[in-house]
Amino acid sequence: MSESMRTPLAPYGVQRRHLQVVPVAPPSSDATAPLAPAPGWADRLSSREVEVLQCIAAGLSTNEIAETLFISTATVKSHIARLICKVEVRDRLQLVIAAYRSGFVRVS
Repeated sequence: MSESMRTPLAPYGVQRRHLQVVPVAPPSSDATAPLAPAPGWADRLSSREVEVLQCIAAGLSTNEIAETLFISTATVKSHIARLICKVEVRDRLQLVIAAYRSGFVRVS
């Protein structure tokens, strides 16, 4: 093992693994391209839940969402819990993944 690969875990036989970064395909330049159909859960969301989902997808924390939308953090947490149920995902991360994969939230 080379000197650069030595870590405190090396004596225990743990090897480093590197993640492969896959570049995102550039968006289509065709402005007339049809939009992806809305996911089945999109029609069940309230307008405030849509705002909260967009803030989550933008990477805002619960406190930042509360400040942005002028609501309490408890209300933000309540909206997130309802979003998780409506979108039928396990957690906040999967909520964001579902929003991007479905095209509900677009990459800018």
